[in-house]
Amino acid sequence: MSYTSRIQREQQQSTKNKRSDLILKRIIMTALALTVISFIMTIIVIKTVGKEDPNTTTVVAPKFAGQSEQTSEVIQSNLGTDPRISKLLTHVENNVTSDNGVLLPDSSPQQPNEAVVQENEDSKKETKKQKVVYLTFDDGPSKYTDEIVDILNQNGIHATFFMIGSNLSGNEAHVKNAHEAGNYVGLHSMSHSKKKLYDSGSSANFIKEFTKEQGLIKEITGMAPHLIRAPYGSQPAIGKKFRGDIAAANFKMWDWTVDSKDWNYPHHPEKIMSEIKRQVHRDVEVILMHEKLQTVTVLPDIIEYLSKKGYSFAVYKPDQHFSVNFAKDERL
Repeated sequence: MSYTSRIQREQQQSTKNKRSDLILKRIIMTALALTVISFIMTIIVIKTVGKEDPNTTTVVAPKFAGQSEQTSEVIQSNLGTDPRISKLLTHVENNVTSDNGVLLPDSSPQQPNEAVVQENEDSKKETKKQKVVYLTFDDGPSKYTDEIVDILNQNGIHATFFMIGSNLSGNEAHVKNAHEAGNYVGLHSMSHSKKKLYDSGSSANFIKEFTKEQGLIKEITGMAPHLIRAPYGSQPAIGKKFRGDIAAANFKMWDWTVDSKDWNYPHHPEKIMSEIKRQVHRDVEVILMHEKLQTVTVLPDIIEYLSKKGYSFAVYKPDQHFSVNFAKDERL
């Protein structure tokens, strides 16, 4: 064999060897890549399932670490200390943990959201309505007006007064005192006369009296009241058309829910209390009383009793008006 032929043959063999090495390297790299991918998937499955098997490798992955933090993994394995395994695990660590600290998915149990709104136990209970009572006093002003106002002041409460126009003259100071103490001064006609107010069957004289008294109250208190109480109550004298005329004149009308009958017990104030105890049971009560000595006498006991029954005391306010008339006429 010539020298040239031998050289060519050696070159060909060298080329084959290089090709073989390249193919082998590619096979090794491919196998390594598949091994890494398989290992990563195994770790993910282990982490996702969250179960430990004594026959498999257990991987404890670190929590997320930022760029400035040190990242480490603890590998507990029964695969031995083969240097090839150590090299493979090192390769996995370098590929799984990026420079930005992105690690394998953490499937540790989620903590409960503290912002979850808890069910309100109170919503399961029936809401209790607030109980309110309106104390009302008719037929003033009188020599008892200031005494009643003083008792109200001592208890930190207010009431609604329905005053008679013919009683205003000479008692202006009592009216003004009641008003300035926070009580409502309403209208109870000029005459309090059945004959003048009802016998004609017309509303004309009724409205005329209340309009006149309204002006007198305004001169004393600076306020023109619109709430009236019909003397002796609205039934049976005031019918539907009559009520319509009252509403058209821009008046509101209150009757009552509890009649204390205080006018009937001048010497037995305890019977006034008995009447109130017998009749009071609604969530909202409007109690009819009068400016009488027996009423003044029992009033502190009435207030104490109603307080113990859970009632709060209210005074009439025009912007919070609600109907209290025997006919249940919403126009008034």
